[in-house]
Amino acid sequence: MATSILSQTSKMPCPSISLDAELCKTGSKLAKHEGTVCNSCYALKGNYRFKSVKKSMENRLKFMNSPEFIPKMVSLLDIYRWFRWFDSGDIQSQKMGENIIAICELTPWCNHWIPSKEYKWWKDIKNNKDEPSNAIVRISTPSHNNKPIKNFKHTSTTFEYKNNNPGYTGFECTAHKNKKLYGKYECGDCRACWNKDISNIAYPKS
Repeated sequence: MATSILSQTSKMPCPSISLDAELCKTGSKLAKHEGTVCNSCYALKGNYRFKSVKKSMENRLKFMNSPEFIPKMVSLLDIYRWFRWFDSGDIQSQKMGENIIAICELTPWCNHWIPSKEYKWWKDIKNNKDEPSNAIVRISTPSHNNKPIKNFKHTSTTFEYKNNNPGYTGFECTAHKNKKLYGKYECGDCRACWNKDISNIAYPKS
């Protein structure tokens, strides 16, 4: 069951869960515009376009909207200490975000990283409920070289190197550094994206 619900990307130090990026409420709109992060989204190409992968993501969406979502995810996360939500896709509704927070609360042994561009839904969720100590929602900017989104404590940005000046604010993603050093794009032992002491994570444009 876990192999059909959870996903595993080559660079991540933990499992994740993916939905079809074409269904992103905000991302699908951004993808139509050059200069946005979503316009060159890795989840809109490569293996993510295979019929078998799209079918798996379709099944995950049904699962995440089902009454089984919370109890089944809590059970699946029993053996994991780190988890990333959405290596592809994003929350589809405020209710889905609230359910994810409920899962985080019920799995205190697991550290959860939730990247998202659905600002309004997360603002409303946070107005109604505190973020669990073992979870971090990072709101990401829509375009490259933008400043972090305001009014959110934890964010992520993307940037382009210009004249050897990175021009970013925050902690630079080590996965990109590892690629330069070792030829492999991977997190290694870095867990900065889960670290609440780091306000913004900056990802170099691929």
